[in-house]
Amino acid sequence: MSDTSLYIHIPYCKSKCGYCDFCSSPDLSTVDNYVSGLIRRIKAYKTDKTVKSVYFGGGTPTYIGAKRLCEILQVIKDNYNIPDDCEMTAEANPGTIDLNGLELMKKAGFNRLSAGIQTAVDIELKALGRVSHTVSDGAALVRYARAAGFDNVSLDLMYGIPLQTADSLKQSLDFVLSQKPEHISAYALKLEENTPLYKKKPALPDDDTVADMYALINKTLKDNGYNRYEISNFAKPGHESRHNLRYWQGGDYIGIGVSAASLIGNVRYLQSPDMKAFLDGKAPDTVETLDEKGREEEYIMLHLRLSSGIDKKEYNEKFKTDFDEKYKMQIKKFVAGNFAVDTKERFYLTDNGVFVSNAVIAEFI
Repeated sequence: MSDTSLYIHIPYCKSKCGYCDFCSSPDLSTVDNYVSGLIRRIKAYKTDKTVKSVYFGGGTPTYIGAKRLCEILQVIKDNYNIPDDCEMTAEANPGTIDLNGLELMKKAGFNRLSAGIQTAVDIELKALGRVSHTVSDGAALVRYARAAGFDNVSLDLMYGIPLQTADSLKQSLDFVLSQKPEHISAYALKLEENTPLYKKKPALPDDDTVADMYALINKTLKDNGYNRYEISNFAKPGHESRHNLRYWQGGDYIGIGVSAASLIGNVRYLQSPDMKAFLDGKAPDTVETLDEKGREEEYIMLHLRLSSGIDKKEYNEKFKTDFDEKYKMQIKKFVAGNFAVDTKERFYLTDNGVFVSNAVIAEFI
């Protein structure tokens, strides 16, 4: 691709959720130095490519205040080739920004908000360790976003979480749908080692129940006009996340900030999560050159997450090999089991295949 995307990592959160292993902290003592470091690196990085999407993730970007986010965005606009229709997203959590802040962000150029709702059941929020907001705070955030002029809002939902049942998930789905977002992301809880929730070893819904929950999410969102374009992502037509599609389609992207990753051609750069190293101006910790096998495996893994699947012509041209011939055994097996559809142009997973996508992908890579 002759264009690129830009990711800015904001490693600050109002409180650390019990399941979170992302690079984030509630300690704002370094925030001004961090913003200065981000701005220096944004200015230092030069690219002639058009930036098709800008994404502020974290952490909770809105926790550091709208003025700081707007300052960073202005530096990006001053130093990069940003088209008028560039998708500019900021992640937000309820209770971290008010109407005035969202109005400032909208005026500065942010045009998409991605909000972490997770569940519409307060006891489930507490069980997740999300103690900094309530369900009503989530509704208020969406209300403020609409009043500020955001017409592209994405809401995050989690399933397979402590205390959750099919009925409480339906309650959360009803709440999310009542907010009329353009995009919904639905993620199964994954307990990461060394997180507080992992150490508590909470009772969780079993695998069959989690699969039923995912099926309920799929059907409910489909019935309400949301297309599943990636395993965990659903959108009204035309509101798919351009930024996340960049990752799944294997395009170039630039990541700036602690723990941020970049992919340029077949080289991946990973900045250390060490705040001191970042503030001292040290270069990325890890530089990995993907060989042909690594690039192919990553291509298959990412594309099979997409509802569009693998474009055979694109694959054949990219890897100078015939997809149908190389993977004829896997294709035959998964089509026969109703886990995949094979056409002349594409190979993609069925709804049944999505349920066991990890197992299917493993047989290709």
